[in-house]
Amino acid sequence: MRSRRSGTRTREGNSMSDAPIRAHYRSIAPKRVHYHEVDMQNIVFNANYLMYADVGITEYFRALNLASGKPESTGFNLFGPDHDMMVRHADVDFRGSAVADDIIDLAVRIKRFGSSSLTSECAIFRGEELLTVVTISYVHFAMATRRPAPVPQWFKDMVAAFEPVRPEGV
Repeated sequence: MRSRRSGTRTREGNSMSDAPIRAHYRSIAPKRVHYHEVDMQNIVFNANYLMYADVGITEYFRALNLASGKPESTGFNLFGPDHDMMVRHADVDFRGSAVADDIIDLAVRIKRFGSSSLTSECAIFRGEELLTVVTISYVHFAMATRRPAPVPQWFKDMVAAFEPVRPEGV
């Protein structure tokens, strides 16, 4: 397999043409990289990309009017007091580096629904350059039992109507 610098493949063996493009995202939130987010090489410390993905998914839910903190929304508990989501798996694919004072865009979409799960993708761009892709799988669960519960159909429908690319499993 050739390296990404010389050509055609990512670590996973996918072609670079499989890489996310901005047009696949409706929720794009700008963010400035702050000095405290970079390491001694003046690049964003790797763990901060997970924080960026968390900021991006919050902005995504805000775009759906589900996390605005306004009385007509559900606050930051998307599914009411009886259900919530937790992270099941996170994957970070580093393709480039942001540096202090860069303006980056956190582009988020829901790419897949399972019966009790959803998978988000946060593509982090500097301009048109794709820097990092963070994929996070969440499990929807009942608070009382802490056991998986079906993702509500109203939520799947809302996301499908919002997304420019229809998520799998809707």
